[in-house]
Amino acid sequence: MTNPDARFVQTFYSGDPAEKLAAARNLFAGLASRLMAAPAFVDALEQLRHSGQALNSHMQAMDLGRLCTRCAASPGGGCCSAFMADNTDALQILINLLLGVTVEQQPDNGESCCFLGPQGCLFPVKPIFCLNYNCTHILASAEPESLQTLYQRAAAVLSRQTGIEALLLEELRCREKKGDGL
Repeated sequence: MTNPDARFVQTFYSGDPAEKLAAARNLFAGLASRLMAAPAFVDALEQLRHSGQALNSHMQAMDLGRLCTRCAASPGGGCCSAFMADNTDALQILINLLLGVTVEQQPDNGESCCFLGPQGCLFPVKPIFCLNYNCTHILASAEPESLQTLYQRAAAVLSRQTGIEALLLEELRCREKKGDGL
């Protein structure tokens, strides 16, 4: 028998952004109605939505969307470079789909992340790397109190996000045991 966790890594965490987006859409089609009928899952998702909105509001107040989009368009793409799109995974994209986000790859300009729109990141639930990293431009331009709030809100999203990811992986393991597949 194949180790389901090894298969999960290959299916949900490997590949290019287009493959991860396709895997997330397949998961959404197969799981969304079941997940959204589970009160505990819906509650966890709503808590994540609230935390994500708080983080996004603070990021907007700091004008990070404009800062990051401008930096990403520079030669090399900055932090939100095309290379950073590889930090997405199918489960993180799935969570955004479950939150009602329309996830579409942006036109490839060869420089910036394909999930970075004109106003900044398309994801309220961001890749883990993005939640944990602030570049020197952000660090130099932000007030200490604002940075502290950013760290706290990013940590809240990360905590809730990893909790939901654990619930998703458990659901997928159960489906695998029942022979329902992915």
